[in-house]
Amino acid sequence: MISKEYLDKFKKLYKDKYEITLTDEEATELANHFLNMMEVLIRPKLKRSQNIRNNTEVVERSTYAPDRI
Repeated sequence: MISKEYLDKFKKLYKDKYEITLTDEEATELANHFLNMMEVLIRPKLKRSQNIRNNTEVVERSTYAPDRI
């Protein structure tokens, strides 16, 4: 649920950009669609960066282990 404060900010940004005044219902729907889209776009990147970090840790451990034996 989007707070009234953020909904009003979204409505203002939308009006400034597109010169269209949204109702609270329209703004809520569009803001939720926008947030869902951003979540979809950001989530895979987070998973990729986590995998890269995990692979790096594995490589570091594998190069470190032979030196200790």
